[in-house]
Amino acid sequence: MATLFPLIPFIADETPLSWAARQAAFHTGGRLVPFLNDLQISAADLARGLPDAVMRLCDKAGQDPEPVLRNTITAIGDRRFRLRDLEFAAEFTTGAWTRICPSCLADDQAGQRYPDAASRHRLAWRLAPVRTCSVHGVLLRDLRTRKWDDGLHELQAMRALIEAEIMVPSVSPPRPPSPLQIYVEARLEGNRGPEWLDGQDIDQATRAAEMLGGLIAFGPGRKAADMTQDMWDQAGQAAWPLISEGSRAMADFLRGALSKNVTREGRPGARKAFGMLYSWLSASRLSKDPGPIRVILRDVIAQNVPLVTGRKLLGEPVVRPRLSSVRSIARTEGIHPKTLRNVLRAAGLLPHQDEGDAVERIIVDYDRARGLIDAAKHAVPASQVPDILNASRPLVAALIELEILTRIHDHDGLKSKVGKAIDGRSIQKVQTFLKDKIPSVAEAPEGLACLSNSAERARARLKVILELLFAGHLHRVVRLAGQTGFGAILVDPEEIKRVLESPPPGLSEEVYYAFA
Repeated sequence: MATLFPLIPFIADETPLSWAARQAAFHTGGRLVPFLNDLQISAADLARGLPDAVMRLCDKAGQDPEPVLRNTITAIGDRRFRLRDLEFAAEFTTGAWTRICPSCLADDQAGQRYPDAASRHRLAWRLAPVRTCSVHGVLLRDLRTRKWDDGLHELQAMRALIEAEIMVPSVSPPRPPSPLQIYVEARLEGNRGPEWLDGQDIDQATRAAEMLGGLIAFGPGRKAADMTQDMWDQAGQAAWPLISEGSRAMADFLRGALSKNVTREGRPGARKAFGMLYSWLSASRLSKDPGPIRVILRDVIAQNVPLVTGRKLLGEPVVRPRLSSVRSIARTEGIHPKTLRNVLRAAGLLPHQDEGDAVERIIVDYDRARGLIDAAKHAVPASQVPDILNASRPLVAALIELEILTRIHDHDGLKSKVGKAIDGRSIQKVQTFLKDKIPSVAEAPEGLACLSNSAERARARLKVILELLFAGHLHRVVRLAGQTGFGAILVDPEEIKRVLESPPPGLSEEVYYAFA
């Protein structure tokens, strides 16, 4: 049942605290907190927008609670708030500052018998991105008494400050609100805007727009801490065209900004190019998810700036940098810098005239180099392969000719001394085949001979016998226990003759003409 009379109606554009303060001024002529105490309503609970406190105030005043709850900014924990169907961080609000339009308040009070009961604090003024009065076209002003109750935004307690602001003439011509402010107020009413903005929380969207706009309007040298409210308003206007076009337009702009800013070494510098935007997104104490703007900037940097594997870039470690220095790549890959230089130069990824330490500082396309590096890390000098496989040089040459053993230069066109080496992975495959596919015996079975003797007795080239062996067409094959490599392999010369008399399909022409 209502206990206050007459009813001071709630006005659709004000906050619950504003309405409570106007009632206090009308019914008691005093301040908000004693008035709420008389109604047994906690001022702290009402300031936090707790529904029970709002409902009790409406019940005492005889007011329909629906419009009051609609304008209630409710604390939901961890410095997060909700207004209607929107959630946002505390920084999306003005905090302890009370934002006003002196002209609006002058209009409220004009001709009123009870000016304090008429002065209302607009809901829009509580939102940090709202910086221009949509009625008078002036920059809104921030007030604070530096007292414990600043968070109540009680205009009636700021009478002297407000009167002083009303007396200060506006020196700038009227201006319209920025497109970003219009978007914020429209989204509060449930309207939709650019897809990229609508796809994230409203505080993420506006902060990204303002930081990007700060870079556009004032350049990378401007710090966020030096920005005034008027400058943030300009930033919102500057960013709007890009924001409206979406992520691709933003990425194009950022790539352009990066290309115009290089370090003394001639490399694109992200911090130098992106200023406050980079500082914000790379801050180690970034407690709130900044949204997709970080992904856009990270991708631009990752595609255009030399990076080091494992180091953090905008909060995430770099896993596969596209560009990196020779020195960083060598360290990451665990390969000797000289070997890496030889490989990259042979592949045409390094200038031939550069030598020494200067080469290690050169930036290369890590993506293009990866295959080469991987191959080079497994390079085995051709001269060592016979010992590794316990095979003759002609046998190794036959394996290379059959492409059972592959040279490093077979990978990505690498031509060099390194490229002539044998890929160690192909050597491992040969060793695995001999171990897994050929049974081990303690003694040599009758009729079987080593590969070289079998070639003489069967009158077949060693290359032909190896092709039959690796294709699985020889069945009388064993491996002597206690021996290694091809020196342990015994085959049946008579079986080789029989197979070559009627070769199976799918082999090289050399097999079919072995007895020709």
